[in-house]
Amino acid sequence: MAFITLTSDYGHSSHYVAAIKGLLYKQIPKVHVIDITHTITPHDVLQTAYILKHASPNFPENTIHIISIDTSYSKHQQFLIINYKKQFFIGADNGLFSLLFDEPPENIFAINSDLINPDDLFPDKNLFVNIAAKIIDGEDLNLFSSKTIIRNIKQNISPVVEGNLIRGSIIFIDGYGNAITNISKELFESKNFEKSRFAIFYRKKDKITYIS
Repeated sequence: MAFITLTSDYGHSSHYVAAIKGLLYKQIPKVHVIDITHTITPHDVLQTAYILKHASPNFPENTIHIISIDTSYSKHQQFLIINYKKQFFIGADNGLFSLLFDEPPENIFAINSDLINPDDLFPDKNLFVNIAAKIIDGEDLNLFSSKTIIRNIKQNISPVVEGNLIRGSIIFIDGYGNAITNISKELFESKNFEKSRFAIFYRKKDKITYIS
């Protein structure tokens, strides 16, 4: 069975996700479509990278991930297919792919320009679905794409360390209201805070002095 995941910032009150799913089932009747999330903050590639980085490794080999985030071709000039650890990722070269992977991917392909309508406002349905169908059918990637590099490079937000002060940022808030920061457990423990007094300030005067 073929697996395709969908990740978008479309929300649940529009027809966009249903349109993508409908075309997927029309073109690939036996496909299994899984929603990762459709509540990404609009165009937030950092949030998208965080969610996909933690979700995608759990899927079977050859899963295809269609990413409907900031898919303007006129703005980003490349639609990419990335084969990373035996899974496929399809999306715009909007900086997401420079944040998503722990290691630089080697198999990066740009979808051929003759397949792209630069004025298309819905390429994730009108193009990415067709590309996913070609991959599932076993077509050679070189027939509809060519080797390239990631051109839009973004940097992960890193915490600032000044002596015994770590200044971090919240990068994601989950459905339970848990705020996830960019401060790793390893960085926190490197300061030996667990063996001494510490305070975590999340507003100017609000602080936490213990961790559960």
